[in-house]
Amino acid sequence: MFKRVATTMTCGWLAGLGFVAGCGDDAPAPSNSCADVTGTCVEIKGGDVDALLTALNTIAPGTTIVLGEGTFAMTNSLTIRTAGTHLIGQGLDRTILDFGGVTAQINGIDAQGDDFLVQDLTVQDSPKDGIRVEASTGVVFRRIRATWTTPTDSTNGAYGIYPVKSKNVLVEDSRAENASDAGLYVGQCQHVIVRNNVVTGNVAGLEIENTQYADVHGNTAEDNTAGIVVFDLPGNPIVGRDVRLRDNQIRHNNHDNFAPGGTVQKVPVGVGTFAMASRRVEITGNTYEANDTADIALISGLAIESDGTKWELATATLAGEWQDLGLLPGAAGTITNFRSENIVVANNTHAGSGLHPDPFDPLMLGTLLILSYGNGNPVDSVLYDTIGEPMFHSTNPTMNTNANHVCAGGNTTGTFASMTLATQSVTTIIPFFRPAAPFAPFDCTALAGGPVAEVVLP
Repeated sequence: MFKRVATTMTCGWLAGLGFVAGCGDDAPAPSNSCADVTGTCVEIKGGDVDALLTALNTIAPGTTIVLGEGTFAMTNSLTIRTAGTHLIGQGLDRTILDFGGVTAQINGIDAQGDDFLVQDLTVQDSPKDGIRVEASTGVVFRRIRATWTTPTDSTNGAYGIYPVKSKNVLVEDSRAENASDAGLYVGQCQHVIVRNNVVTGNVAGLEIENTQYADVHGNTAEDNTAGIVVFDLPGNPIVGRDVRLRDNQIRHNNHDNFAPGGTVQKVPVGVGTFAMASRRVEITGNTYEANDTADIALISGLAIESDGTKWELATATLAGEWQDLGLLPGAAGTITNFRSENIVVANNTHAGSGLHPDPFDPLMLGTLLILSYGNGNPVDSVLYDTIGEPMFHSTNPTMNTNANHVCAGGNTTGTFASMTLATQSVTTIIPFFRPAAPFAPFDCTALAGGPVAEVVLP
C-alpha cells in the first residue's frame, strides 16, 4: 500500500518514488500504477466509470485504486465506506472526476473509513461537496483539486475539500476553487496539518472550524471573499483550540460574496483573516496584501449570535480536550465557547489593505469602518472588537483592559485598533482606540499557558 506521508516528506523524497506532480511548476506528471503498490491494487482505465463504481462497490479493506488518465463522466457519488482505501489518479489535469451531469444532490467523493488517501486527481462540478471525508482517522488529501467550472455561482457546492469530525488529517499541495461556502474546510477535527495549498475564487478560502490542534502554513489564499479564517460555531460538540496560522500568503481577497445563505453569507468582502470565538490561536509570519476591508479581525462569537445560551455546550457531550481552557460557564452542566481569547498576532507584513471596506456588509462592519476612517484612509492592520472587556477608552491606554489576552505587541510592522463593537452604531460612532506600537495594553507577545502545541501526525 501507499504509506501515509510523514510530515517531513519533501519533493525530492517523492521524486524518488515517482510521485512528484504538484511539487513545483516544472515537476513532471506522475505515472502511478499498481507496480508501485504493496498489497491489493486495482487499475481502472481512464474514463471507465462502470469499472470504477464496480471496484468501489466490491472493495476489500486496504485496497488501492489507481485511475488512468482521462475524464470520468460520473453518474453518482463515489461512496467509500471501507478502511484503507487509497484513490490515486495521474495528476490534477490528467485524471478528472466530472460530476457536471449528475442531477441528484450528492457529494463527489463521500468517504468514511480510516487510513483514507486521495491523490493526483481533480473532482469538479459536484452538486454538493467536492470531497467529503467524515469520522475517519488517518486522512490524506494530496495534490488534488476540487473545483466548479462556473465561477461566482451560488448553486456551486458548499465545500471543496472537506474533512469533518476526523483525526490525523493532512491536506497538502492541493487546490480548492469556486466553492459557494469554503474551498478548503476543516470542521470539528483533531490534529491537522494544512500546508502548501492554493484556495481561490471561493467565498471563504480556507476555514478551520471547531478544530483542535491545527498547523496551517505555506498556503496561498487569493481572490476569495475572505482568505484564511479560524472560528467556532455554536452547538458543535468540540471546542476549537491550538490553531497556528503561519507563513501564508493572504492577498487580494475581494471576491463578491456569492454564498446562497448561512453564516458565510454575512462575511464582508475583502477580509484577509478573522478569528472568531477562538482561543489559543497564533497568527504569525503571514503576508497580507490588498484585502479591501481589513487584514486581521479578532471578534467574539456574540458579534454574529448575540444569544449566549445558543453557545452553551453540555460538558458530558464534548469531544477532545477543553478542561484546561477556563471557558466561561453557562447553565448547569454547560460551558460556552463564544469568547475570543488568548490570541497572538506577530511578525505579519501588511501592504495596501483596508482602503475600500465593504459598504454592503450585512453585519455593518464595513460601514462602521468607512465612517470611522473616512474615504481613502487605510483601516488598521489588526482590529479587535473588545466584546467582553470590562473597560474601553478611545485615547487612554490605562482605561482599556485586556482581559481576553489579545497580543499584538509583536506585530509592529502593522497597526492596531480596538473598537468597542458592541456599543457602536452607524448613527453614533465611538472613536476607536488606536495606540502606537507596541499597542499597550495589547502589547503582550505570547500566549498564556505556553505556545500552541506542535502538530505531529503518525
